[in-house]
Amino acid sequence: MKKLIFAAAVVAAGAFCANAEDYNRIGVSYNNTHFGFNSAAGDSDDNFSTNGFGIGYTHGFSLSSSCPIFLETGLNLNFGFDSSSEENKMEQGGYWMSSKVTSKKQFMDLQIPVNFVYSFHATENFSISPYVGLNFKVNVLGRYRNDVDVDSNLPSNVLDKDNLNGSSDWLSVFSKDDMDGGDNTWNRFQMGWQVGVGFQYKPVYLGVQYGTDFIPAFKYKEAKVNTGTFRLTLGYSF
Repeated sequence: MKKLIFAAAVVAAGAFCANAEDYNRIGVSYNNTHFGFNSAAGDSDDNFSTNGFGIGYTHGFSLSSSCPIFLETGLNLNFGFDSSSEENKMEQGGYWMSSKVTSKKQFMDLQIPVNFVYSFHATENFSISPYVGLNFKVNVLGRYRNDVDVDSNLPSNVLDKDNLNGSSDWLSVFSKDDMDGGDNTWNRFQMGWQVGVGFQYKPVYLGVQYGTDFIPAFKYKEAKVNTGTFRLTLGYSF
């Protein structure tokens, strides 16, 4: 009986510690990033989220010749977009005026993740790989602009709609001039952590991840903007 139990344990260990070789993966992802404006006074109404996509390459370095323990790193290029509108309408004495201001934001960054991964096979062709790690991010682009749409029945000599309507120039969140000084300028570099799990069937990979930052997007006195990102990745391993 003891020999049978030992043999079963050896087989199980072999199943869970198979394919401990280096690997490569390319993938595309859907990303949702939340920008939370926090201070001693509490959360601000200025919080916003971006939706976007990313493309990336990952290499897994085997840390054991017998068990699938890996150190993952690579490079991800990510894009994020947000558009939000605020509408107002005023009426008085038979006259009315409506306004709509649409704020548009665009972001692009490069990220280098460093993850510690353990992979085990649920079946011969299906593996599950939980991981935890650090993320190093360089913000390449961050800009915003406002589109204004005003309508009214006021006479043109009272309200010049054509002069009010239109789009502002793009303003960079990394420019001291555009952000009214260095205190409001966003950080080019951020560092954070992430935790996730990957599911792989043959070469097809599906990953789910969430992470936040240690270094905020920007900080002003007691207030700071931190980011939290949910990522869903579809990849191909080879």
